[in-house]
Amino acid sequence: MEYFFIVNPQAGAHNVQKLWPDIETELDKQHIAYRTLITEHDGHAVTLARRALNLINAVSNPNAVIVATGGDGTLHETMVGCMRYYADHPQQPKIPIAFLPVGSGNDFARALKIPLHWESALTQILSCHSATIITIGRFINHDNQTDGYFTNNFGIGLDAAVVHHANHSLLKDSATLGKFSYMAAVFNTLIHFKGFRLTVSVPDQQSTTYQKAYLVTTTNLPYFGGGIKIAPDASVLDDTLDLIVVEKPNIFQLILFIVMLFLKRHLHLRFVHHYTEKKLFLKTEDSRYGQTDGEELGNKTFDLEFGTAKYPFWIK
Repeated sequence: MEYFFIVNPQAGAHNVQKLWPDIETELDKQHIAYRTLITEHDGHAVTLARRALNLINAVSNPNAVIVATGGDGTLHETMVGCMRYYADHPQQPKIPIAFLPVGSGNDFARALKIPLHWESALTQILSCHSATIITIGRFINHDNQTDGYFTNNFGIGLDAAVVHHANHSLLKDSATLGKFSYMAAVFNTLIHFKGFRLTVSVPDQQSTTYQKAYLVTTTNLPYFGGGIKIAPDASVLDDTLDLIVVEKPNIFQLILFIVMLFLKRHLHLRFVHHYTEKKLFLKTEDSRYGQTDGEELGNKTFDLEFGTAKYPFWIK
């Protein structure tokens, strides 16, 4: 087996940069066949995943695994690169993706029970013998004719605004304060965020319009935001996606929502709406921040069609 490590040294407030020499030492100690591809900028893992697949298929090597090494964003880009490659090469067998979670959020790892300590996660990868086919999310934004995929979730509104503010925070690149950038962004966004008009449609049902949507997350996992269990029953092994729509709460409802969220009973609140569907359609009337797996989509309008796709992952 040969492993192609796509390494994001900036992930986890530069945590990967510090850990990678130790990971290489362990790989060499175990005489593992591997190659390293280092990301140099945002979006680079997409290109590197395609490059890895070109190398693998140039020598017809089916015994290979691509290992996304970083956080959920690194995994997202790696998966997108693989999906784009196979869209151009549909006859080739898919090479599985593994995840070595050394970033900050790691919600995918939590959901799939991948250890969060790199040594245990690496041991799990190296001891795996077959791939598991999982469901990933797919979207098309008809407003600008773009499309994409996600392993975790697609957010519009509050969570996407938090991602935007966290990514542009002065704290983000600090080795000591970087872990607080997300929390600071949460508080800042909670204070200033306003609701927006959102229309939700599902096949064979009447559309529903929410006048003051607040938190809108289409998810493939129970977790978002670094371990918050927003959709407790969501699973990558199901052929469906979960949508959570929270209408803008007043201050008392917000406190109640936070409490119920930690008790995992928030879906019972009357201003929280839950869908589980194979297809979903969402439309906004004005520009909003969007995010996929923690990666910013910018401030734009959305006319979204959601569905699912399949991909093999190297997980036990």
